[in-house]
Amino acid sequence: MTAAVELKPAPTRGAPPPTGASRTFVRRHRVPLLATVTMLPLYAVWALFRANGGGDLAAQETWARFAAEHGGSAYGLFWFGGAHMANYSLLSPYLMGFFGVRTVAVAAGLAAGWPAAVLCVRSGIRRPLAPALLAAFGLWADVAAGRVTFALGVAFALAACVLLVGERRPALSAGYGLLATAASPVAGLFLVVAGAAYALSRDWPRAAALIVPPFVVVGTTTVLFPFHGRQPMPAARILWPALLGLAVALLAPRGWRLVRRGAAVYVAGVLLTYLIPSPIGTNVERLALLFAPAVLLAALLSTERGARHLRGALACALVASLAWLGSGTPVTFLRGTDRVPAWAADAHGVVRALDRLGARGTRVEVVPADDHREAAVLSPYVNLARGFNTQLDMERGRLFYDGTFSPSAYRAWLDRWAVGFVVLPDAVPDRYGAAEARLVRSGPAWLEPVWSDAHWRVYRVRDAVPLVTAPARVMRATADELDVWMPAPGSVRVRVAYSPWLRVAGGCLRREGEFTLLSVGGPGVYRIGSGYAAPSSPPGGC
Repeated sequence: MTAAVELKPAPTRGAPPPTGASRTFVRRHRVPLLATVTMLPLYAVWALFRANGGGDLAAQETWARFAAEHGGSAYGLFWFGGAHMANYSLLSPYLMGFFGVRTVAVAAGLAAGWPAAVLCVRSGIRRPLAPALLAAFGLWADVAAGRVTFALGVAFALAACVLLVGERRPALSAGYGLLATAASPVAGLFLVVAGAAYALSRDWPRAAALIVPPFVVVGTTTVLFPFHGRQPMPAARILWPALLGLAVALLAPRGWRLVRRGAAVYVAGVLLTYLIPSPIGTNVERLALLFAPAVLLAALLSTERGARHLRGALACALVASLAWLGSGTPVTFLRGTDRVPAWAADAHGVVRALDRLGARGTRVEVVPADDHREAAVLSPYVNLARGFNTQLDMERGRLFYDGTFSPSAYRAWLDRWAVGFVVLPDAVPDRYGAAEARLVRSGPAWLEPVWSDAHWRVYRVRDAVPLVTAPARVMRATADELDVWMPAPGSVRVRVAYSPWLRVAGGCLRREGEFTLLSVGGPGVYRIGSGYAAPSSPPGGC
């Protein structure tokens, strides 16, 4: 036999010892490192092969493009007749526009996984690695669903929470709370849940650090950028988040007072979200989707083996939470969503046709597909009557949601929003667009077929209401500006939803109902746009 000889390199002057700072760092941060590194392949596969623009990514890409191309504009005209970017997010569109949607998505997901794992460690739970891995997987599932803006907000929100667990840095935590809400108001809402748990524990500095920043950000943006809209919350959607919240509140170890109180607050919030219509709606589910499995697993691992009934209940709740999580994004991901549908991949023809038909001077309604890709595909070229923002869609297209849809109601809605063309893609329609798709295919007399190919059909609305009333005329309509030709002094209605941030050089804008009234003192072309400087028209009108 030959003896094995261990060869060691000769020590070098100044070289770190085997137990140096790098090994100390790895030992101290073993759980966050493992949770982060384990998720890297999933993020890489998603970003390189699966992130193809469907689902929530359609909205992310549309806002990112607008921020990249029209970053100085406060008001986008590209869908819903006008929308404030600040109502969506103060941060994410600009970051996504500069770095790319997928880059921000991966960075936000990984950045959120680290503080989530740190929270598992600092909370003192037994065997924190498994809950940390499960939390990191939930964060990946959120990114895989395309919720990039929310993922960015969650990363800041978790950082805010870390600064209050195991240490006491409320001022810095409040700063991260401001960033979290500025990135995603929904993430800010969940910080309020955590803050309420501290308030019930009478830990007022920590409570204030998490509760005050979301109210400051949301209150300020609501005042400066008026917004009306709501997210649907069907009764059936209460079940899972409420049950999982109750499971945590009732089954978590008795010493976990903060967690139990936070879960109770969350359950109350779920019920209030159902009872009180608001922009939150089904978004309230996200907190349970992200973290209920990890919390339930941590509770199961921390419960004594002798408590069989309690452990059994926790195991059942954990399985239920995993089944709920698995029924969504991960299943879709594993089935494969790497191929862009043919109708979305081959949109060059419909874009050219709309340009030839003069659609840039009017508004275009595209029957929504189930994955809403049409919003990202066509919004760079024409201004859409709808898009992918459910809160605005419910506010300005109520007939698609409340059961009042009919041919006459649809025609009235087209006229209200000055729709000149209706486009029907060869796609499975969204459930709130199914009736619209059937009506358009039936060929009502006031929809004239003017162009089609293998994947798209374009219809002209006969006697369509123009974007501006006569004798004015639209000369150019882009995602952020509208050029209006006025042949003489006077006032005309512009069918753009009014915003105090709209402005026009040489003229005056004021509210007229839900739309905008343009008044000028002489003939010419007047450009309506927006910016973050003070509006040109006083709040009370001209």
